[in-house]
Amino acid sequence: MRFSEYIKDKILICLLHLLCMILLMGFFYITGYNRNAAALILIFWWIILGIWIVTGYYRRKKYFDRAEHILENVDQRYLLGELLPASPYLEDRIYRELIRRSNKSVIERIRMLEDEQNDYRDYIESWVHEIKAPITSIQLVCENHKDEVTRQIGLENQRIENDVDMVLYYARMEKVYKDYMRLYD
Repeated sequence: MRFSEYIKDKILICLLHLLCMILLMGFFYITGYNRNAAALILIFWWIILGIWIVTGYYRRKKYFDRAEHILENVDQRYLLGELLPASPYLEDRIYRELIRRSNKSVIERIRMLEDEQNDYRDYIESWVHEIKAPITSIQLVCENHKDEVTRQIGLENQRIENDVDMVLYYARMEKVYKDYMRLYD
């Protein structure tokens, strides 16, 4: 966070202070208040406002630098909501809670997808084992009755068995996060 960004964020409060200063000076002018005393009031007001802005900037910068440091040093970035440092600001607490709820939702969604993938893998493995029985039967028939037709059937049967093994291999691949983690990076 740069100081210029922080000032842009606080521009409305600064404009409000400027308007109040102008109104106060107008009031002092109308009532005939001493100009030196009025100038002194303005100077102190600017000093206090400047100190408030600068200390606010450094407090916010320190907080966000700590949050960024945590994010860069944690392996599981989706846990940021749990690891964010406590803040006295209401906005930070609300954002932290929103991040935590969002991350919880993502984790639940990933678990649901993992369960679906496990169910699918179990179904495929079951199907593969069921289909291997007829493949083995065809292979045995072809071995027991050797001629040109059974040799061709045996070759095709071998291709089917290879394809079934490939399906089993792909079903066992563990890439559940591949498509979904891209959404959150």
